Amino acid sequence: MVRPVTVGVDGSPESLAAAVWAGREAALRDGPLRIVHALEPQSREEPFSADAADRREWAESRIEALADELLEARPGLRIGVDRVADLPSRALLDAAGDSAVLAVGSRGLGTRQGFLLGSVSLPVLGGAPAPVVVVHEPEEPAPADSGPVVVGLGHRDPHVPSLDFAFEAAALRSAVLRLVRTADRAPTGEREPHDASALAEALRPWRTRWPAVEVEEWLSTGPAAPRLVEAADDAQLLVVGRRENSPFPGSPVGPVTHGVLHHARCPVAVVPCD
Repeated sequence: MVRPVTVGVDGSPESLAAAVWAGREAALRDGPLRIVHALEPQSREEPFSADAADRREWAESRIEALADELLEARPGLRIGVDRVADLPSRALLDAAGDSAVLAVGSRGLGTRQGFLLGSVSLPVLGGAPAPVVVVHEPEEPAPADSGPVVVGLGHRDPHVPSLDFAFEAAALRSAVLRLVRTADRAPTGEREPHDASALAEALRPWRTRWPAVEVEEWLSTGPAAPRLVEAADDAQLLVVGRRENSPFPGSPVGPVTHGVLHHARCPVAVVPCD
């Protein structure tokens, strides 16, 4: 059974951008697209709000129009809409359990300021059992089918789930896979040596499984997040890993993932690795 590609939609421009990405991903995987629209339950004590009713009606109309547009762009795409009476973050976390991928949107703050992750996407990033792809609301949309897939490698052992996801994504897109590995500088200022042969040996299982995927290896020094953002400047997807328990208080992800989520222009896939 092919698991669905799931996307959270609330009618906002960033959620609609995420839905367009998710529709293409579902088509690439030859699977269904599931649109999740969470309707926060209204308590009996809460007075009726005409504004809230209007917002719900507006969101429903946007979702109906979105489904029509996605079908027009990709005839044959199987689309389901789940209307869930729950908090958005909880509804998406529940939906992630049987999803191949979960897509959420983030709002742009301008080229220099980066992108904003909201109160929904942050807990989803920290707790979803499936890969979460954060799609930015593009100021100038780039072709979704151009550029490489970029994946960041850990300093030591490769993150197996991240590489699984990245190789599969590159294969589905017939794209080059760009592997980026960084190292800090030694105290003397000398560049720490990379053992290219050890890296090649570590990657052998994936190269064997995905022989058609062309691989570029980028080895560099310096802070990982800026190097990944730089490497993904022409990418259609950037893949990073997430440990289950972030060592950084108040953040569901580590500093590298946090940095690329806020500054990479392309969609960013955050893959749980524990």
